[in-house]
Amino acid sequence: LKQTVKDLPIYSASFLGDTGKVVVSGRRPFFYIYDFVAGKIDHVPRILGRDERSLEKFTTSPDGKLIAFIGNDGYIILVDARSKHWVADFKLNGSVRAVSFTPDGDFLLGSGSDGEVYRFDIRSKKCIDKFQNEDGTITSSMAVTDRFLAVGAESGVVNLYDDNQNYESQSSAADPWSAFSLISQRRPIKSIMNLQTSADRVKFNHDGQILAMSTQREKNGFRLLHVPTATVFSNW
Repeated sequence: LKQTVKDLPIYSASFLGDTGKVVVSGRRPFFYIYDFVAGKIDHVPRILGRDERSLEKFTTSPDGKLIAFIGNDGYIILVDARSKHWVADFKLNGSVRAVSFTPDGDFLLGSGSDGEVYRFDIRSKKCIDKFQNEDGTITSSMAVTDRFLAVGAESGVVNLYDDNQNYESQSSAADPWSAFSLISQRRPIKSIMNLQTSADRVKFNHDGQILAMSTQREKNGFRLLHVPTATVFSNW
């Protein structure tokens, strides 16, 4: 694949669900979708209506139907993976640093320079929840399961939240912002402070029992958390 996309220094790559396709992007205004079953690669020259010079960071929905790129000026750009066309823009108050779909693909979470965590309803295209990450610094990474949400910050703190909320009723509310008064104040189950520099990556394993946390700015900057007991493994 690297030989095929010589004009693109690859920064991000992700499978599109179980479609047999992979999205690759870098610090360029274009991206590629590689069908490794058919051996075909599609070059997408740009996202119509957007002027980003870099699409280096993105995430894909669990079903492989959507791609969410981190854009300029606080925008998350939603693209249809099949048509390669723009679907919607989601707006944060600060610049976007981290995005993640929920496991069911119904919601997209985003966070960044303002330290707030936003939840967008994919169907209504509206923000239905927002809260301030307790660390209060710039968000650098994020991961979510059907029960937990992990938010990493540039301070090195990783906060683990209970994310078992009934967002379905909130997404259908007449006023989507009315939900904020209900859950705008959230406290983490656990604040993990084992990383001394920015928590650049957080990732749950397949069943959500283990949370991996890492930083690229320090040697051996990798930790594992046993989620049910909120305990960091001592042998890392």
